[in-house]
Amino acid sequence: MDCGAYRQIFGNKMRHLRQEQGITQEQLAESIGKTTEHISFLERGERSPSFEVILEIAKALNVSVSHLMNIDQPDDYSETLNTLIAAPVAPSLVDPVEEPITTKDERISDVERLSSAFEGIREMQKLADEYGIHDILQDNGGKVLQVLILLGLRISPGREGNDAIDADGNEYELKTLNRALNKNAGVTTHHHLNKDILHKYRSVKAWYIAIYEGIELIEIYKVYPSILEEKFQEWEKKLENQDSINNPKIPMRLVRQGELMYSKYTNSPKQTKLDI
Repeated sequence: MDCGAYRQIFGNKMRHLRQEQGITQEQLAESIGKTTEHISFLERGERSPSFEVILEIAKALNVSVSHLMNIDQPDDYSETLNTLIAAPVAPSLVDPVEEPITTKDERISDVERLSSAFEGIREMQKLADEYGIHDILQDNGGKVLQVLILLGLRISPGREGNDAIDADGNEYELKTLNRALNKNAGVTTHHHLNKDILHKYRSVKAWYIAIYEGIELIEIYKVYPSILEEKFQEWEKKLENQDSINNPKIPMRLVRQGELMYSKYTNSPKQTKLDI
């Protein structure tokens, strides 16, 4: 069996485990710090996962790496499927379906709804372009746009990730966290954090960390690097013996030591200067 076939088997197993737990591609992507498109590529067998991604996927799906990578032997669900294919149920044993689960009219209606929704998305993208976000459907672009507008920031040109600047040119690190995925999850940093990235983390004016519940913004905290220094020192010590660290997290106890800039319950964001 060639590599492409094994990639497809891995993708099928990954998709089955994800769907079995009721996790969407977007949720899985956010939990491992990848894009939804990347998850889709993996599940279709069009891309090979790195070792680091395999570890993150296994953790997110709450399975062992050996179980996730056991692609030589079919799982129980594959055997069940093969049984059903080999011995289909006789039509006389089941009640006929009165109508399709999704009718043609319903499909047309959904297409029209999607078309209508995209008109709003296109308008939102025009606004996002003004803030330096070129795809609001990728990498939490819509959420980042919301944070930028509330705080009066813009994406910093030529910088990696979601770095932002204010009217005075001060630079900030932007992070979003969806607590609906994991109430106790820390804030994702970087999948290959090295000494250069750590230096950048220390040198920004502050970190803005937005806490979401699904798509609903709950809070935004302004966290100065001095608050995060204990984690920076911990990572720095690890980097003495290795080139990079795979996605270290910032605990919420440190985030909440920062200044509360926005709360859903007060709805009064503290903005920086808006005229850039």
